[in-house]
Amino acid sequence: MADSSSGETSASASQLLSTLIPTLVISVIFTLIFLALRKSEKRVYEPRRSVETVSKDLKPDESPKGMFAWATHLVSKPTPYLVQQLGADGYFFLRFLFEFSFICFLGCILLWPILFPVNITNGNGKKQLDMLTFGNVRNKDRYFAHVFLSWLFFGAVIFVIYRELVYYTTFRHALQTTPMYDSLLSSRTMLLTEIPEAALLETELRGYFPTATNLWYARDYKELSEQVKERTKLSAKYEGALNGVLCKAVSLRNKLQKKGKELPEPADDLNKYLKDGKKRPTHRLKFLIGEKVDTLDYSVDKLGELNKTIKKGQAEHNSNSQIPSVFIEFPSQLELQRAYQAIPYNSDFKGTKRFTGIAPDDVIWPNLALTKTKRRLKKILASTILTLTIIFWCIPVAVVGAISNINFLTEKLPWLDFINNMPSALMGIITSLLPVVALAILMSLIPPFIKKMGKVAGCITVQQVNTYCQNWFFAFQVVNTFLAAALGSSAASSVQSIIQKPESAMSLLASELPKSSNFYLSYLCLYGLVFSSKALANVVGLALSKVLGRILDKSPRAKWKRYTTLGQPDFSVLYPSFQLICLIALTYSVIAPLVVGFAAISFFLIFFAFLYTLTYVLQHAQTDARGRNYATSLFQLFVALYLAEVLILALFVFSKNWACVALEGVWILVTAVCHQWFKWKFLPLLEIVPVSAIKYASGDRTFQYPMYDQGLKEIKTEGQNYWEGGNQLGLSSSPLDQVLADPKTDESDAYTRTGTNEKESASEKRLDSLPPVASAKEASGGAVARFFKPKQNSFDLVREEMPAAYLNYIEYNPDFVRTAYDDPVVTDEEPHIWIPKDNMGLSEIEKNKALKNGVDVSDSDAGFDEKGRTEYYGPPPSYEEALKV
Repeated sequence: MADSSSGETSASASQLLSTLIPTLVISVIFTLIFLALRKSEKRVYEPRRSVETVSKDLKPDESPKGMFAWATHLVSKPTPYLVQQLGADGYFFLRFLFEFSFICFLGCILLWPILFPVNITNGNGKKQLDMLTFGNVRNKDRYFAHVFLSWLFFGAVIFVIYRELVYYTTFRHALQTTPMYDSLLSSRTMLLTEIPEAALLETELRGYFPTATNLWYARDYKELSEQVKERTKLSAKYEGALNGVLCKAVSLRNKLQKKGKELPEPADDLNKYLKDGKKRPTHRLKFLIGEKVDTLDYSVDKLGELNKTIKKGQAEHNSNSQIPSVFIEFPSQLELQRAYQAIPYNSDFKGTKRFTGIAPDDVIWPNLALTKTKRRLKKILASTILTLTIIFWCIPVAVVGAISNINFLTEKLPWLDFINNMPSALMGIITSLLPVVALAILMSLIPPFIKKMGKVAGCITVQQVNTYCQNWFFAFQVVNTFLAAALGSSAASSVQSIIQKPESAMSLLASELPKSSNFYLSYLCLYGLVFSSKALANVVGLALSKVLGRILDKSPRAKWKRYTTLGQPDFSVLYPSFQLICLIALTYSVIAPLVVGFAAISFFLIFFAFLYTLTYVLQHAQTDARGRNYATSLFQLFVALYLAEVLILALFVFSKNWACVALEGVWILVTAVCHQWFKWKFLPLLEIVPVSAIKYASGDRTFQYPMYDQGLKEIKTEGQNYWEGGNQLGLSSSPLDQVLADPKTDESDAYTRTGTNEKESASEKRLDSLPPVASAKEASGGAVARFFKPKQNSFDLVREEMPAAYLNYIEYNPDFVRTAYDDPVVTDEEPHIWIPKDNMGLSEIEKNKALKNGVDVSDSDAGFDEKGRTEYYGPPPSYEEALKV
């Protein structure tokens, strides 16, 4: 192997420069755009401060004017500020980026001083960056350095995973016991699906859960759902068509006036502006083959009919057949947690699925009707389709990986020699930047498809769909972006030798695999430089704000939405994208240590980009997962560890160093044991809150948070005791139970402070009676001690990191609570069509025509400017402002 590789040419450094230079230039341009426009274009770069619909509690403070002062300003902010502005999901995503920037930096400190000299000196004669890799080592005795450093580095990663799981579990329990989360309707409501028919009767359910206050049965609303879907689609078409013809009429009249030509008469006859009705908007009732109808006339008549039909169906919805799913509300989170933890310990609920922490908007209602058999079959179908897609996707991705090693192909396969006639700069871009961009584009097409499959698979909640997406997208990243690309790149450099000696394929691939790290150095350059600066520059938002939005948005509603709607982060897609960087860094950390340094820089730059973007640009994700994606990502990092360790072991096998094989095999076993132990210890704790934590947080000092195991033993005891007489109201009640017994406001749309009522006064007294937080910090020791002893981050200390806004209770409107967990089609309101008012009276005529047919059309708070462009002066009709804590 030494001879075959000695003296070989390498273009790794030039390839890296070919990527680094253009990506650096692009990054500088994006950064300059951000720095130049940040303060002047506040709707693009500080919408969280400039848009009025953002609630006061979620408006960040003013960012300083200095060029990079925003970075130091945000870094200095305490954890409570970040938790409030970013939400738990955003906070833990930032924590993910920071922790693994630290891990990669630690890897540089541990690995570089030893592995660089070991790999470079007296090696196999590899050149440029290839001399830094495992493939340049000639003396097999040097492999022991790689073994023991892999133990040290991978052991540090496992410890960080453990530390973060401990912290996340404590944080989630502390978060759920804050007054705000404790009083959420979603924290007091449990969804049970696939309930046995015998247990579905209300009398039976109330026997099992005597403390329950409300029950909402899921019902079969298929026909009503189709009608609502048709009405929603038709109302959007009608509003768009009506706005379109009004804009045409006003524009035509303005043009004729400007040119001094004769104006259409009568002025209030819409057809006169549409070539005597010949240009009226039309559409087909069925795609291509359906009857063609006048959109304005047909929509008014049809919407009037649908409004009557749907209203009747909604009034009689309780007569629809039940399906085996029910939402159960409890008077407090304490009572809910007792019942939730008890479900697995009652044989009557065998096979029943349980959910909590889901708001009404989080439910995927059609999937509630699935039986256990149908759900299993649909899940198998979706998994099969996704697995086949992963396999199929390997083909284009492997081609991309092969392109990165095109210089080896042209050297070994003479018939490709024409490629060498290209200019060297172009050749460098083709072999480095082009594959990286192509790979990023290929992978961006996957997440929407996975989410669609998640719904096909029968996921009940949006949180489940997001977890499904995170798991499968990570699988795509591992198989396609990593394995297929890495093996494709390695195979390209060994193709001729493999053709000549097929039996040597594995050893040749193992020899060449470290070279594929050059492709990922380019990949990390693209992510670290371009992705981070692009996120800051918000080029898409800038283009939509200044150019495309003005061209595309014609109606008042479209303009209102464009201005008031802020983007949301999709953590189910973001996590796998950056877990890939973790995967690359960990897998190549020992065989190509330079990758770890590039990964550290990438994570560092991306951290600052998201620190700003999540604080000032993006709003909280609509679905609150309480940071659950973070825990999922921590467990998925074991995949990276397994791949890294197996790859190292394979390299030792091919070099026939059996002592190193045995040592690395021992460490793989240690990793597997840690993985299983973490799953046993933490997975049961991620969806529950210990009863003792709720009582302690409410001021009952006869209880303590079970920090020793974070409630693992307690939840089993509580669950078993529930069916032995512990399910009666008041047996374990706390003062908090009575405080939360009368909720009053819409969880998703109407968070309100309750400072003027007696409930908050009572809650503030309890909070004031808690031990001072300083004592918790003093007892926990210093930051270094807390790092190496994770459980010194006590429940009290983590509670200190909760924002002040989370100390407010939430009240609910009784009218909302009464129908909160009914299928949305039951409460879906008649559409409110919004059009601009014009001077000719056209909008008034169309509005009256629609109102006669029972269709609500409004031209209030909207009109035309002097140039004939629509504009809005207030919110759309029936808009209810969201007031958030």
